Amino acid sequence: MMSVFDAAWVIARRDFVATVWSRSFILFLMAPLLLFAFILFAGTMAEEAEREASRPVVALVADTDTVARLNGARDQLAAATSQQSLPMFRTVAPAENLAVQAGHLLADQEQGYSAVFTGTLDRPVLTGPARVDGFVGSRMRLIVDQARQAAALEAAGVELPAVSIRRIVTEQAAGNLQMLRRQLAGIGQGLIFGVTLMLATLLLSNLVEEKSNKVIEVLSAAVPLDSVFLGKLIAMLGVSAVGLTLWGGMIGVSYLFWQVLEDWMALPDVSPAVGWAPFAVLMLLYYCANFMLLGALFLGIGGQASNIREIQTVSMPVTLLQVGVFLLAMTVIGREEGAVVWFAYLFPFSSPMAMVAYAAKYETLWPHLAALAWQAAWVFVIVRASARLFRRTVLKSSTEGVFFSLAWLRRKRAG
Repeated sequence: MMSVFDAAWVIARRDFVATVWSRSFILFLMAPLLLFAFILFAGTMAEEAEREASRPVVALVADTDTVARLNGARDQLAAATSQQSLPMFRTVAPAENLAVQAGHLLADQEQGYSAVFTGTLDRPVLTGPARVDGFVGSRMRLIVDQARQAAALEAAGVELPAVSIRRIVTEQAAGNLQMLRRQLAGIGQGLIFGVTLMLATLLLSNLVEEKSNKVIEVLSAAVPLDSVFLGKLIAMLGVSAVGLTLWGGMIGVSYLFWQVLEDWMALPDVSPAVGWAPFAVLMLLYYCANFMLLGALFLGIGGQASNIREIQTVSMPVTLLQVGVFLLAMTVIGREEGAVVWFAYLFPFSSPMAMVAYAAKYETLWPHLAALAWQAAWVFVIVRASARLFRRTVLKSSTEGVFFSLAWLRRKRAG
């Protein structure tokens, strides 16, 4: 009789070939690319629209000189910061009763004013609800102060030359280095989460068809059920590796086609704490660990479903579970220590993504060996538990197995 791992390899090879050589595999490869392109396009358009729509508009109801100085002060501040950091101005001709006019302007649904500025630079008046004080009010005070200083200097005949700051360029600063490494940690976690979300969830429906046509019973009679579960996990991991290779190749060809290889493919000045080569290897290993952990859990959950409708019912809770784990792992990026950080490192489903952040922030390598061993142990535990549960609840047979058991070793010695 084949060993557990030999049988798992046979199942993995069977599922891998059946998946890769199917006609639907092309659609499987194209779907994430189309989804990513749609999300990128929709996100860009939505961000641009939101940026314009979320900027507050202030109506300037004042004399020509005041309006000109306020616009000039705003332009100076916007040049030093950004347009989005300051409210937009629209000039409105003053009426006889400024208080009544301000009320009408704030009630105008078409123009959508957030506040109304009246008065002069020496006696400014800002009319609007209290909630605008946090953004519009503070920015208006800054703009009015800038305009008053410019007016005072002009009245005194003083013209201050632009200040030229002498720069001393250094290789790196600790604060900037930490910030960029936190960004690298977030990018690494996001990549692992996104790919796992697309691929590991497919394991929910992996056993439904084979349960309906009795294939799973034939497999479980020929090889240990633990091998079936482990083999399916390995097969899906191999399928995801094929997808990642093809997607990465297509992205590389696109970069070359648009002649931006030097700008886009150049590594940033700041590298992860462990270095780029170890970080790339750890990213791959932690992706495999993350896929195997979540895949083993989803395979066990999906094995309890009897039809596609039940799979659709549990898909939403499973997706929320993945998002929750991702948010837990993200706590490691901005924190150095604490109970939540240690829990993220030790909790098996968040451990791979949390350790990616650790690799970006710290140069010590030995914790990764311990973490990978810890995660591998949990993969075997989850596969074992899922197989036992499937045998008891679906196959209605004994829960005795050979995975994690020394019975197979004793039989081998006896033979």
